[in-house]
Amino acid sequence: MGSKPSVARKDQDITSPAASSDPVEFYWDPVSPPSRCVHMTLKGLGEKFVAKKLDLFKGESKTPEFLKINPAGKVPAIKCGDFTMSESRAIACYLCNKYNTPTSNKLYPKNPEGRATVDRILLLSDEINNDIMKQVNLLGVMFQGQRPDEGQISEAAKGLKMCAEMLGDNRFVAGNNVTIADYFVATPFILYDLLTEEGVQRRFYKHDGGDTVTAWMERVRALPYYDEIHKDANEKLGGLYRSRLEQF
Repeated sequence: MGSKPSVARKDQDITSPAASSDPVEFYWDPVSPPSRCVHMTLKGLGEKFVAKKLDLFKGESKTPEFLKINPAGKVPAIKCGDFTMSESRAIACYLCNKYNTPTSNKLYPKNPEGRATVDRILLLSDEINNDIMKQVNLLGVMFQGQRPDEGQISEAAKGLKMCAEMLGDNRFVAGNNVTIADYFVATPFILYDLLTEEGVQRRFYKHDGGDTVTAWMERVRALPYYDEIHKDANEKLGGLYRSRLEQF
């Protein structure tokens, strides 16, 4: 999910900001969950950007042109003038800092305590994703001929409990308005609901925190840009996942 910070090259001036007038070029594939987190950030900000859709299954992230933007050959990535960046969480934070509007300051608070809360949850979102993936095994199914493991449902439910504890009595994970932390924490639950059967989901959400997380996810799905970003992408990813399962 892109939690590790990028390492600057020795010849890269990390103190030089990108010119604010340059449009953001957003390189992504809708089936990539981290890409969707950045897409949610861009839509939440309401700023203009240039979408550069890639098809990972056609190798379009490995072309010489894209490798100049992200030598790791992964999405998402952005380009703004001469500035390039990968790693979804870092991109989301950068975009909010770049625009510095009332909207961006809600998505990623400027006050130290609010920002620290969001930063903490961004880090913990990787733990929630890892818990969920123990059962769903998205990468193993898609690329290694493996299968999901329903025996790991109790491990996956640890992520459910962690999320519910973040929420407490709040509407969203970092307070009572949506922040970029919600985009990243919601992603593993979006995948869980997409890639498991209804009976499995009923068992999962009966664990501690299930009702709290279900109510929060209803609020996330009610965001005005949610369907635009997730509906078609979910259909494509779900189809690919199920087709892999049928092969083994």
